[in-house]
Amino acid sequence: MSGSVLLEHAGNSVTHPVNEYGDRFEVAKRRCKCAFCPDCARIMGYNLRKKLFPILETFSGLLLLTFTVDPALFPDPQTAYLYMRDRRCIARTIRDLFRKHYLSTRRYFYVVEWQKETEQAHFHVLVDARFIPWDELLRSWAKHRPKDAGPVIGNHPAFGTALISKPCFRGGPAHAARYVTKYLTKTPEHGFPEWVLQLGEETRIRRYSTSKGFWGNPPKMPSEPEKKREAKPRTYAERIEACGSSVNVFEIRESVDKETGEIQITRTWAGELRADANKVLERLFDPGDPRRSRRTLLALSVPHIQRIISIAAGHDAAWIRGGPSRQKSPETQGFEGE
Repeated sequence: MSGSVLLEHAGNSVTHPVNEYGDRFEVAKRRCKCAFCPDCARIMGYNLRKKLFPILETFSGLLLLTFTVDPALFPDPQTAYLYMRDRRCIARTIRDLFRKHYLSTRRYFYVVEWQKETEQAHFHVLVDARFIPWDELLRSWAKHRPKDAGPVIGNHPAFGTALISKPCFRGGPAHAARYVTKYLTKTPEHGFPEWVLQLGEETRIRRYSTSKGFWGNPPKMPSEPEKKREAKPRTYAERIEACGSSVNVFEIRESVDKETGEIQITRTWAGELRADANKVLERLFDPGDPRRSRRTLLALSVPHIQRIISIAAGHDAAWIRGGPSRQKSPETQGFEGE
């Protein structure tokens, strides 16, 4: 289906003034926002990289530490990961190194990677330091050995390996930020372990984490709890499978600021339609960047936009939420995201 066919309803292209041939709408892919989704994780990773740049510039030094766990200590990779998470092994190791004066501050940022063969989690941690003796690093990590694991035999690591990784980030904080976030912007060729994807319903896994106060955000003052739509708990695999199975529709309004004369553009969520987002976005013509996850077009009304999306999807796109019956109350006037 060509772009011109889909735009015959408006009588012209989207470059014409708003309201001459219809109101302007925006159609956006409904994302799962799951850190394990190949599409959503890539966007989230790049956004995180931008936030990370200025923070790392305040570090007096940059070292990348890598921690692994001995698989023989646990019955399976999931048990090993939950042990490290619940015991806060990374945070306690950083605290130990700071008390020994090897770190300039206690700030850190880490990403989790899963090994292909063992499916064990290991951690890449950026710390504010210039030098850490390797034997002290290994000694701090060894303190997390389970008490019921028995004595260490021979030269075997007590808890796992601890490495000071290279390169030395000659490109400075920008190089370091790109290096660690590459694990977040790409999905491993072998995929994520099945045990990871089956979590998320009750037990969460974070692909990255930081020290307390890492981003420098001031504490929030207590306020009235916001009304949020309760989401049905789902595993990561279920969320990924549903990603892009619907589209959000927004009405775009322009108004003129009486004091400054500036044109202000606001987006109001109109509803969510069940339709294959990738197919819809591919078949809706928009003279902008085709790689964007949203399209702008004209329509005469909300029901009209539903008909246009149905044509692009190749089936009747039904409203999941919102639509013509949606009442525009103060709670629903804001932008609800993709």
